[in-house]
Parts: sequence; C-alpha cells; structure tokens
Amino acid sequence: MNRKFFVLANPVAGRKKVGKLLRELSDFFLSRGPGISFQIHETTSDLKGEKTIKEKLDNSFTDLVIMGGDGTIHEAVNGLPFNLPISIIPAGTGNDYVKSLSIGKTLPDQLTTVINGVITEVDLGYCDGRKFTNGMGIGFDGQIAADMQNRRAPFLSGQAKYYYHVLHILSGYRSRSYKVTIDGVFSNKKMILMTIAKGTTFGGGFKLTPHAKVDDGKLALCEITNIPGWKRYANVLSLQKGSHDRLREVSLTKATHIEIEENPLLEAHIDGEPLGKPPFKIKVLPKALKVRQVS
Repeated sequence: MNRKFFVLANPVAGRKKVGKLLRELSDFFLSRGPGISFQIHETTSDLKGEKTIKEKLDNSFTDLVIMGGDGTIHEAVNGLPFNLPISIIPAGTGNDYVKSLSIGKTLPDQLTTVINGVITEVDLGYCDGRKFTNGMGIGFDGQIAADMQNRRAPFLSGQAKYYYHVLHILSGYRSRSYKVTIDGVFSNKKMILMTIAKGTTFGGGFKLTPHAKVDDGKLALCEITNIPGWKRYANVLSLQKGSHDRLREVSLTKATHIEIEENPLLEAHIDGEPLGKPPFKIKVLPKALKVRQVS
C-alpha cells in the first residue's frame, strides 16, 4: 500500500531544533522507497497549524505527522477535517501529551512508529468549540499561562521561563470561588486550581492527573483547595512525582461533563495555551482521534 504523509512542523518549537529533525525525517522517508511520499508544511507567524491543516490537507493523504510541541498538536487536531491517523515527533519544550502515549523514546524509534505503528483510538476533550488532547487548567496553572503571554521573564525561555512564573506566584496565589457542575452535581468550591485532563502531565513535568488514561472515556480531574504558601513549596516534588493525592487538600476524580460558571478572577489554559476566563462547558469525546503507537 502506498502511503502519503502530510508533515506539519513548527520551525520555532523546542529552541528551533526542528530543522535538524526534518532533515532526518526526510532522509528516513526517502530511504523507504517509492511507496512513500510526503509533503512538509511549516507553520509561520501568519499561517498557524490549524489554518495550515484546513487549507492544505486533503483526502489524498494517508497520514499526518506532527512535529512540534503541545501547542502544535493542539492546533493540528483542531484543524483536522477528517479523522486521519496522526503520528507525533515531539519537538517542543515540555512535550507533555506524548508522556501519556507510547511512540518510542528515541527519534529512530519514533520514526519507526510513523511507518509501522498500530493505529489506536484515543479520547479528546472538548471545551466550547475547541478540542484538547492533553488537558486544560483553570486557576493557578491558567494564571501561569496568562502571565507567560503577558509578562516578560528576563533572559529566560522554555522550561526555565515556566518555572520562573510558577515560583513567582506560587506562595501568593489565593483560592477562588468555583461554581461547578460535575456530571450533574452542582457545588461551590474554594480552590487554587482545577485541572481537567486526558493526559497525565503538565508544565513539562508536573503529574497533576496521574490517574488519567487517554482511552477510558473519562476526563481526569485534579482539584486543589487552599494550601498554605509554605506547604506549596514543600510539596512541589510530590506534584512532579504524581503523589500529591496524599494531601487532604487534593482530590483526584473522573467525570464526563463539567460546567464552570462565570468568574472574572479565574484564568484558564487549554493544552498550555491561554484560553481566557469561564464560563466553560467541557465534555469528553470518546475515541475521537487516531494515533499511531508502538504495538
């Protein structure tokens, strides 16, 4: 069977290492013989991944390869006009979503998965017209995304920039009111964050939802009430390990439908990109995406 690959690449992802990866990907495809063809499309400042996919991908392609970080994956998935199998070559800073998938740990393994990987069906999240692969956060982590967009961090980029903003607001961030309905049950809670996820990891290494599964038909929730400032610093390591559920302020649950009412004090992100403020209506889309994974 002939295969035709649409390669979407973000040239500024991962400190601009994509150029080298594209050369290796091209060499790999060319070495596979005449049954393989491919086109490379790089995102630009005026042609983002979602728009690129919508304008240039058609049904002559058999596969989509996404080379970039979580933001590039988010854009690509939201641009897909039909359920084409995707493969991922992680090239971002955090690469959080692929931590919940099995695509191979090295580039040669990942390239093999592009060609020989088994097509699996995984879930997506959906919030007010936007699909998400990894997850969304409302509150503390949403504020970090907003701050990273609006405030400068001198001489910092990538992961260091993220940690700078975490530490900058970690102790002083106050709990907010969340009027939330989860699977039909309403409650009014005071929390510092609410994460709604299909993946396990955020911020390049924080396992906020270690109980998440990409294919269980559920959204994984992490809710954290007001932890004192000193206790937040003391438990950063537990967030990285995914052992924070031992804290009485932490609740890890699952649901299929979540509604969050308006609150101008809450910021949110979706797959790491600033989303704005609620209200939000969120649900799971079971088996809505085809992903090639290691067999």
